Amino acid sequence: MNPSLLLRATGVSAVAAFGLAACGSNNNTAPVASNGSPSASSSCASGSVTGQGSTFQANIEKQWISDFAGQCPGAQITYSGTGSGAGIKQFGSGTIDFAGSDATMKPDEQSAADKRCGNPALHIPVTAGGVAVIYHVKNISSLNLSATTLAGIFDGSIKTWDAPQIRADNPGVTLPMTAIKTYHRSDGSGTTKVFTGFLAADAPSVWKLGSDKSINWPSGLGANGSSGVVQGVQTTDGGITYAEVSYAKQDSLPTAKVKGAQGDFTEIASSTVSQSIDSGFTVTGTGNDLSGKLDYTKMTGYPISTVSYVIVCSHYSDAAKGAVIKAFLAYAVAAGQAQADALGFAPLPAGLVSKDQATIGALS
Repeated sequence: MNPSLLLRATGVSAVAAFGLAACGSNNNTAPVASNGSPSASSSCASGSVTGQGSTFQANIEKQWISDFAGQCPGAQITYSGTGSGAGIKQFGSGTIDFAGSDATMKPDEQSAADKRCGNPALHIPVTAGGVAVIYHVKNISSLNLSATTLAGIFDGSIKTWDAPQIRADNPGVTLPMTAIKTYHRSDGSGTTKVFTGFLAADAPSVWKLGSDKSINWPSGLGANGSSGVVQGVQTTDGGITYAEVSYAKQDSLPTAKVKGAQGDFTEIASSTVSQSIDSGFTVTGTGNDLSGKLDYTKMTGYPISTVSYVIVCSHYSDAAKGAVIKAFLAYAVAAGQAQADALGFAPLPAGLVSKDQATIGALS
């Protein structure tokens, strides 16, 4: 899979199915239209907009763009999965109309985005998902990994799959002496920030490398984009990485059950991700900005869960672009949430959708 995934909306749409099994549902999610049509809060607009950034949200963006184009053929939307850091940078420089990011902007990035817009740039959560721990170990199809064990694996201190820490997480399982080969993102990645944020919060006694979109990794191999790290694991016995779960599904790779500060080893699923967002995510932004904080120590479901944002201007000087972005996002956070389960994402909680709709309604 090309790490620079390019997604384009056209009047006639056909979507290649990834063959992902639907996850369980959660009652605390936004009501969505069963036929996938735009909700009453969305409308069509004509014009072209471009976006790039988060590879984490790229697969659901592809579905949304295709579906929205079939209903609003006058809208031309392009999204390229280049990584959250690249998306934020290009948005701040004014070369794209919206960015996808799994992390909120740093102060200097926010200043650049505000200057580009000529008004406040806003974070809008558009989807939720778990960062899956994806592995490839011969004859091992089920695996438990605690936060402290993951921290040791990715800082390079745990070197083989039969290490005592991994055996302790998996009693009764025969583990091979195979060397562990970690793959991490070489590009600036919101997924990296989420994953390392979890390690810093839930395994502070082991993880000393901090949390950011880029990390000074002491070991392992770097690759560009989620597709790059997953491709590395797919071809490497003993490989392990972190990425959005849809990449594991499409390449038929197993994912580990993970144990954080709360609960037991938990499988990544729509319902367990929604549970964690409900218990661990809080909006901290002011005004119409919906940036928020993830508290991994409070997550009671799958513990490496996150929201993923679209970053937009409050007001666009090009009215046509503003209208397309507004209509597209109104679709994405309402009817578009119906696509989440089948693609390995989790629908946003209803309360967060309501906040999204208020912010989107104020865009121009």
